[in-house]
Amino acid sequence: MQNSYEFNVKTPDFVKLGYIIAIANVDDKHDPSAPTNFHWKILKCRMIIFSNSSILASPDKNDCKQVHIIFNKFGDDYDKITSLFMKFSLRQINGIRETTPDVFQMCFTYTMTAKLAPLWNILGQSYLIHNRDFLTTNFPQDGVLYNVSSNEIATTLELKPIKINIIRSDDDYVPGEWVRVLPSLFKATIDDIYDKLPDSGSFKRYKDLRRHWKNIHGYRLPEEEVSSYCAVQFWRGEPLTYPKLCVLRHFPIITPIPKPAETIVLTKFVSCLKSKMSHFLGKPLTIQQVNSTNENSGLQHTRNAAITDTQAVSLCTPTQLHRTNF
Repeated sequence: MQNSYEFNVKTPDFVKLGYIIAIANVDDKHDPSAPTNFHWKILKCRMIIFSNSSILASPDKNDCKQVHIIFNKFGDDYDKITSLFMKFSLRQINGIRETTPDVFQMCFTYTMTAKLAPLWNILGQSYLIHNRDFLTTNFPQDGVLYNVSSNEIATTLELKPIKINIIRSDDDYVPGEWVRVLPSLFKATIDDIYDKLPDSGSFKRYKDLRRHWKNIHGYRLPEEEVSSYCAVQFWRGEPLTYPKLCVLRHFPIITPIPKPAETIVLTKFVSCLKSKMSHFLGKPLTIQQVNSTNENSGLQHTRNAAITDTQAVSLCTPTQLHRTNF
């Protein structure tokens, strides 16, 4: 890929940070928007993040119960987390652990992208698309290819502004056809097509499905019910029902943009990040662009570097639940 831009976020002193692992009580009565234990764990993690702006957290991408949490050991953050655990039916396992760069990177990345949604939505393993209504937009949209890396001194955001063109087709899908599904862009096959939510699916009402995509993926489906659904089959498990607008025939087309446009996109991203995540771990967010080496560029134009894939976990700003039974 072409040159990317780097921004450093000051990392708090790891000695002052605590790291704990919590387990969600999956025996709770699930909210209709989170039908599986994995979704229920994600929703509880999201509620923790948005109930305390100071902490960083991430659901474990494999375990259906675990949530990773980083907090400031000096102050009352731990007491607040303990109170939230009681409210949301989470339980700490073992004691307070040492914070490592890998754990910090995981929790920072998840918290950051969670708070950026829905203005910047995850797409695939390492893209963010800038449009809360991108699911119903049929032209190329601004986005960034991103990577996050952390050490004891700083967390580096590596960003490459791009255009993302999601190609949609009016043609009907057919059973057995290979497709890609949002937000992961993983491949799957079409199992069946429906013109309304199937009775056999996890969601009985469009309202619950819409809240699922908001709470678990951070996406905003249209308010009016969509006209078509696809049952898609992954390499294992039962078929899952997706709105047709979240099913694609092809990987999105990613294209570079001119230098002046790159500056505009980066400015929008950094401004949004400062607004949505102004503080974390008890300190103001301090973000600084790496010193410029290109006088003609309004932002830092740095070395050539391939941005690696990052953890693919669904993100959201949780809908207020009607019941607080977890």
